[in-house]
Amino acid sequence: MSADERIGTAERGRLASDLALRAGRMALEYFHRAHVTAKPDGSLATDADLAIQERLAAEIARAFPDDAIFGEDAGLSTAPRHAVYCWILDAVNGTSNFARGLPGFSVSIGVLRHGQPFAGAVYDPITRWLFAACAGRGAWLNDRPLRTSSRPLSAGSLISVRTPFDDGVPPFVEEWLRRHRLRRFGSPAMQLCYTAMGGLDLVYDHHASLWQLAGAAPVLLEAGGVLTVADGTPLFPIASARRDGAPVALLAGNPTSHAHALADVTAAAFSR
Repeated sequence: MSADERIGTAERGRLASDLALRAGRMALEYFHRAHVTAKPDGSLATDADLAIQERLAAEIARAFPDDAIFGEDAGLSTAPRHAVYCWILDAVNGTSNFARGLPGFSVSIGVLRHGQPFAGAVYDPITRWLFAACAGRGAWLNDRPLRTSSRPLSAGSLISVRTPFDDGVPPFVEEWLRRHRLRRFGSPAMQLCYTAMGGLDLVYDHHASLWQLAGAAPVLLEAGGVLTVADGTPLFPIASARRDGAPVALLAGNPTSHAHALADVTAAAFSR
């Protein structure tokens, strides 16, 4: 990596955090008064999503015109040829909560370098918690460094599982629900960050998108966590298809809990 790239990397991490804070303040201005519409798939969207995304994209393009930018809403895609860095924006991560006037939403900004997690910021404007990370520089919650726990899965473990399931609950998920304690907070990005801080022990999400995980992935990985596809294969580098929002099943946790959960998934696959 050249000296220019190292400098640019630091600046991108700082910008991601700064923009997440500013976008969070915008989200609070819309909170409880946002205009809500339903998407064809039944999910919700608000005027806040698009307004915040447009503001973020404009600021990023001004600072780094050679970077690619992808956003969840209205199919935002600005991709200069051979761009090294790619910004992934989810202006309101946890829109279902936000649209109903509930806490449990965040602003998520991720930066990929050659398809790998490089920098990220996830901001919860209700708690004023800013999760941030940059490759090789660690992960932070405000001014506190983060490390995942080392706990194995047990009866006291807290896990997060996305629902509903279109084709029935997988057997390994049924087993987890019998053995562990379920938590669901609304924002997929924050759930990965809660794993980074050691609060959650395991996250299984069978329908995650790049928008939802790109900002939190650097936080979890820099905190010592493991993030893979549900079968244990690497999630990154991100394939171009997933940049279009194609869903992926992910498994995240500390190294011990992830290994235990992966064994359950593998055993279920072999028992079919």
